[in-house]
Amino acid sequence: MFCPSCGTLAFPDSKGHIKCPNYKCGYDGDASNVVKTADGGEIDLSKTMSSSKVQSRKYEVINDADNMRGVLTNGDYICPKCDKREVFSYLEQTRASDEPETRMLTCKSCKHGWREY
Repeated sequence: MFCPSCGTLAFPDSKGHIKCPNYKCGYDGDASNVVKTADGGEIDLSKTMSSSKVQSRKYEVINDADNMRGVLTNGDYICPKCDKREVFSYLEQTRASDEPETRMLTCKSCKHGWREY
């Protein structure tokens, strides 16, 4: 609700009575939907319309979990599932920027994936 005298945002009570928060205005009375403009005219807020146009978006889900990503290392890591030493590894920032990166690991043989924090 807006003050009918100055147009300041005001909150009416349960009976529709408002007290303007603008100390220069000092309006105290019933709330109406008419606001005075700077040039002396009036705007009836009950006749104004607001609209927003909804835009549809096209979303595409990319599933690349099966792809081997990262650098192939030999001997640096051991797969916990098959005990092989050929592992793809890369770093990814999974938490806040002040936290260290997470090393994502994928076994070349069994395609088992795990992480190191």
